[in-house]
Amino acid sequence: MPVRAAVVLLLVLAAAPGCVPSHVIGPLEHEGDERETLLSRSRKAGTSEELVDAAFPPPTPQEIQTAQVQNDSCRSSYLWKNSLTWTGSIFVAAAAGFIIGGAYATGNNDTTGKIAFGVSAASLAALGSALVAVGGIVQQGFSDRGCWVR
Repeated sequence: MPVRAAVVLLLVLAAAPGCVPSHVIGPLEHEGDERETLLSRSRKAGTSEELVDAAFPPPTPQEIQTAQVQNDSCRSSYLWKNSLTWTGSIFVAAAAGFIIGGAYATGNNDTTGKIAFGVSAASLAALGSALVAVGGIVQQGFSDRGCWVR
């Protein structure tokens, strides 16, 4: 039971940094932010809002709905990317700890213990590296779809 609790705690700690996607937006939301910046600048410059609306029309209700769907998709990708990357990084760090612990714990001539520590550490490091790699693939898709972090 303590091992299961430790694994759950590691996963929670690894996923926690990725659980703050409130500033993750999709491409349409980003365009809306740019439009608001232009509106703000045009108001300060004395340009009429009608002129800005003619050049950069406000979003339609359908575009607002689509923007919400895009935001949800981008936030989901962001959570996956961070969860995979952080979990993989923690696994690699734990593997390093196993190797160091194995060096001290098996200081005698017991080759079975040395092999067990080496295999478990190498397996954990390989799994962690694979998770980080998958997180990088998710990050590429996140960027390719036009997702932004404000």
